Amino acid sequence: MFKRAISLASAAAMAMGLVMPIASQAAVTTAFNAGDLIKGSGQTVYYFAENGKRLVFPNEKTYFTWYSNFDGVLQIPDYMLQTIPLGGNVTYRPGKKMVKITTDPKVYAVDRGGYLRHVSTEQLAQTLYNINWKNQIDDVPDAFFTNYKVGNAITSASEFTPSNVMTMTTTISQDKGFDDTVAAISIGSTLSGFVPATITVKKGATVTWTNQDSASHSVKSDGFQSDNLSYNQSYSHTFNTTGSFQYYDGLHSSIVGTVNVK
Repeated sequence: MFKRAISLASAAAMAMGLVMPIASQAAVTTAFNAGDLIKGSGQTVYYFAENGKRLVFPNEKTYFTWYSNFDGVLQIPDYMLQTIPLGGNVTYRPGKKMVKITTDPKVYAVDRGGYLRHVSTEQLAQTLYNINWKNQIDDVPDAFFTNYKVGNAITSASEFTPSNVMTMTTTISQDKGFDDTVAAISIGSTLSGFVPATITVKKGATVTWTNQDSASHSVKSDGFQSDNLSYNQSYSHTFNTTGSFQYYDGLHSSIVGTVNVK
């Protein structure tokens, strides 16, 4: 019965297809922060992380375990989006759903950090996800399996409480273990400049600039200054006072940016 229910849930999930998220049009901005949802002129939505990378939502199912709509998506210029390096895929929100890999008959609960924990029986699945547990199973294509890690199996309901896991993991940054006392800015061409151009951080945060351009760049302000940065070289500065700090590229003065510290 358990395997038959799994098959029915799998068939229903696969019928949905792998549709990328479609976000409504928004005003274009160059100011965004870690934890924001961003997109270019296309339909793909990304999560901008503290490490300065954009994480991909592999499909709508993954997206809707974290968000109920696209209202918070910020549209940024395409040339800025292309400057931000990719940082892997977003995984299911822990506790929200159970998943099944298409070529694996096992059903898994998703725990923090992208860990999959085998739910061995129908009774246990019903205890964890109530009488409608069959509707709480999504298929994860084999190609996305590498985004997850296999953890310890769940042998009793006391080992895993979905609602508690969800309460402890309200953001993708929490799930990925990102440090909220850091922020990252990419340096692109003279067109894209500093990405984001304006960022807001907490007092005490360390901001790291990384040159993603083949040409050299630098970071210069009244209170801090980097050496000339070649491709993939970085410079960091810790902001211990509040205020608005403007800076520019010492090699290309038309490139400017702002760090707001609150």
